[in-house]
Parts: sequence; C-alpha cells; structure tokens
Amino acid sequence: MELDWFGPVDRPPLATWFGTLFTDLLAPLCPASVDELVSVARDYFPSDTTPWGPPGYARLLLSSGDFSPAAWNAALSDLPSFLRVQLVQLDSQGLPLVDGGWSAEVVLKDDPEFPHQVVVAAARSLFGGWISHAVQQDWLTKLRSGAALVRASGGWITLDRAGPRTAHEVSAGVGIDESLFMAAELSRGPHWATLLGPRQVAALGGVQQVCSAAPCFAITDLGGGRILLQLTEHLDEVPEEAVVELTRFLRPVLH
Repeated sequence: MELDWFGPVDRPPLATWFGTLFTDLLAPLCPASVDELVSVARDYFPSDTTPWGPPGYARLLLSSGDFSPAAWNAALSDLPSFLRVQLVQLDSQGLPLVDGGWSAEVVLKDDPEFPHQVVVAAARSLFGGWISHAVQQDWLTKLRSGAALVRASGGWITLDRAGPRTAHEVSAGVGIDESLFMAAELSRGPHWATLLGPRQVAALGGVQQVCSAAPCFAITDLGGGRILLQLTEHLDEVPEEAVVELTRFLRPVLH
C-alpha cells in the first residue's frame, strides 16, 4: 500500500493514523515473541546533492511498550523538517526481518514541491498464502482514511509488489524520481486498488465520468476530487483482461 501527496500535513492526526495502521494492520501479523521496532530518522538536513535521504542517519528507537499516539506524536514533534520514519518487523534475534516480514515507512518534507509518501509492505506468506476478504477491507479502509488525511494526489494497493517502483513504472522504464514528482498529474499504474487524485480525475473527464465509466468492481467517490477504484472483488483474483481494461481507461494519466 502506498499514498503519495504534496505539501504539509497536520502531524498529530498523522501520528494517530500511523499508530492505528500499526496496531490494526501490522501487529496482528507478528508472532508474540517478536519485539517491534520503530526507528525514526533524525538529524538529517537535505542538501543539493542528497535531497532524497541520508546515506546514513541516527535513529530514535521506540519499543512496542512505548508505542502510543502520545509517544509517537512527541517523536514527530522532536524531529527536523525532513522526516523519514521506518517501522520494521524484527526476528527473534532482534534483527530486521527482510524476507517474509513487513515494513512501513513515512517520508515527510516541509518543501511542498517535494512528494511525501506513506509506504506499507507485507509479505503474502504472513497471511498463510490467503488474504481474507475482511483483511482486504481493513486495508482499503486505511487507504481511504489516509487519503483524506493527507489530501493524497494518488495511491494504491497491490499484491506481490517489490521495490520502490510499481510494475507499470518498471515496464514503462520510468524512474522513481520522475514518477514521484509527477504523482499529482499521472497515476503510478493500474492496481487492484487505485486512488486517483483531483488532477488525474479531471484529466479523465471529471468525477461523474470516472464513476460511470471506470471498468471496476467498486468505485468510491472520496470527495475533494478523489476517487478510489477497486478493480475486482478479491485482491488475489485479478484476471489479466481486467488489468488491460483498467490500463486502457487510465491511459490519459499513465506514463
């Protein structure tokens, strides 16, 4: 799951939203013996040569026992204008579980010209190879509420995604920098759940046109010019022809 947006966001509500994302979506995927780690990048100042992130940075560590909206908000308030937050599952030895685990990240920048992001990734194996309809709806609910909170320019939920670029960006040969800076105007690809921002909806003919013409199982008008497209009923049942139809519909706002 990913949300992209530009401009500042009220940090206390974002802290609360990210906290519920952790407790509602990620914590249930963790074995009871695994301690959770919240690592917050601090003391980093962007420069002309390293605008996207530090090659190395100090971290403030919060244990699961300290993870609360109050503690999280305090951490956000104590950090500089550039903020990169990583929430990472650890194995039984206290090391990051890179394969077969989950991670979540928030990247904030005060500069409204820079894209901001929330990215959440979980291995399919954590769900026992099958993701229930109830769990799928929980992720959709979190995407909808996050989109309203940050006034998202775009976003998506997909299955088996790996790497910073979407499958569409890889196939189109689009670099991550270009895709992020164009995220307000261009969708980052057709996905099982595709959030269209106001500029993308306008380019597709407006809210009424998208709601009536998008070839999707469910279409939700989120207000503010944002529309959430759910391609099929189930995340793990997406026929290739359905993706082709959605790609054709989104063509005016794709790279």
